[in-house]
Amino acid sequence: MKLSMTVEAGAINVRALNGGRIVVDIDGIELASLIDVVCDNRYSLRVVDGSDKQATEATVPPFTALPGICCSTAHITEDDSALLFALSHQYENYGESEWIHYTGSGYLLRLEAWSFPVMRLKRLGLSKACRRLVVTLIRRYSISILHLDAFGELLPGFVTFDW
Repeated sequence: MKLSMTVEAGAINVRALNGGRIVVDIDGIELASLIDVVCDNRYSLRVVDGSDKQATEATVPPFTALPGICCSTAHITEDDSALLFALSHQYENYGESEWIHYTGSGYLLRLEAWSFPVMRLKRLGLSKACRRLVVTLIRRYSISILHLDAFGELLPGFVTFDW
């Protein structure tokens, strides 16, 4: 996450947590300004009081929101795209189309449909580059939905294919 802002504060204390999260304690800053900057960048901000209890939080109940990422289909090979298209158009009970969906300009993968989705993708024949993308996004962002879209953004640090 990259977040740029100018802060005039009396003191700033930052602590790292599990899962890539951080805790920031800021003295002498207007909270409304900070929340506006964070929300403008499509991130969430949790405000806690001094007793480590959540004071306010704008979230929905568990399991009603699924974390996901949309990125370009340029991160997968042409063979991966053809295979995902075929898998998403299976018309049988318990086929791959239950967790791999064609969206018209890409594919939506529901990664929580399998306990080990990357192993399933390997068994289905997807490329190492595609599997590496999925593994990295799951580990880095704890996603449960991946939308590979022709109009999606290119993610920095990942290999791209020109097809």
